[in-house]
Amino acid sequence: MDEALVLTIDPAYFRLTGGIERWLYRLVRKHGGRQEAGWQFDFQHLYRKSGSVARYYDFAADLRALVARQALPGYHLRIEQVAGIASPLLMFRPVPSAARG
Repeated sequence: MDEALVLTIDPAYFRLTGGIERWLYRLVRKHGGRQEAGWQFDFQHLYRKSGSVARYYDFAADLRALVARQALPGYHLRIEQVAGIASPLLMFRPVPSAARG
């Protein structure tokens, strides 16, 4: 088996209690992986992809709270508003191993 194709899950993932946190961790892990520059998604795209039954406003508030708590193990999250894009961007990048302790 090619280990480069296997994504590991941080043990802290199993301590995440919220459904959105677990779902977002798996999504971030898949798309961001080990890319130093990370990845980004706009909130509307995440909302559609999540299949959430919450109102978009509530979903966006949950994302903002998740970013404020830096709730995803192994990743730094931030939100940016980019000119020309109506929906804010959730940006994430891996935290270097040395910085994680």
